[in-house]
Amino acid sequence: MSYREMALANIGFCYSQIGNGIKSKEYYQRTLAEFPESGLAKSALKMINSMEKNAPQHGV
Repeated sequence: MSYREMALANIGFCYSQIGNGIKSKEYYQRTLAEFPESGLAKSALKMINSMEKNAPQHGV
């Protein structure tokens, strides 16, 4: 893993830790755009998408 790939994924992780899912997803997608084989970014996006899918729907 290159330093750049690690840095982009770490930024995504940091955003997830402060509750900014949109920015987190953005950085993981950016990681994949530059490093299509990034297992870390793929796993993180799967987890985020799963959480979004299973989140309770408000106002329904």
